[in-house]
Amino acid sequence: MTLNANAVRVAGTGEVYVAPAGTAAPADSSTALAVAWKGLGYTTTDGVAFTMSRDTTDIDAWQGSKLRTVSNAEPITIEFSLLETNPTVFPVVFGGGTLVAGVPVGEMIYTPPVEGVNPVRSAVVEFLDGSVKYRYYFPRIQIEGDVSFSLTRSDAVAYSVTLGILANTPKWQMFTNDPVMAAAGLLAAEAEVKAK
Repeated sequence: MTLNANAVRVAGTGEVYVAPAGTAAPADSSTALAVAWKGLGYTTTDGVAFTMSRDTTDIDAWQGSKLRTVSNAEPITIEFSLLETNPTVFPVVFGGGTLVAGVPVGEMIYTPPVEGVNPVRSAVVEFLDGSVKYRYYFPRIQIEGDVSFSLTRSDAVAYSVTLGILANTPKWQMFTNDPVMAAAGLLAAEAEVKAK
């Protein structure tokens, strides 16, 4: 394979968006998301971590050889820490709840959801490398695991979040305007035409 330095991507900046499950999917990597999609703002410099796991079982023969590997499950998680404390972040971090005006004017009261409530949402994670944009779309997600944050005098409050990807067809999609990926797509299309 030919080495190509132009194919090296650095996720210089980006953002995580959420919307109610069933919200219109992105049309492509560049068209503005529908108004139902809400950006979660700044994340820590750790960015966003994807884990595409695979739980497998090996089928071994009496004669000692491994014959096959069976995939039992393929869980996907997305982890990040949010730096903004705002009306969009709180319900996402804590799984819903209500934010209402209190007394006096300017006071707000947040009440978390009843125990066991964990709404299904959709998520988009996008990043920019110069003019190249990648947009990952997950139709069905839920918060999983622990949500942790610390209150200290030496650092910003950061809410750590893990999103679990739920079953869907497709489970996720990626959209990009990356010219390297587009070139590969053109080559594949040409090969398909020649094969006919």
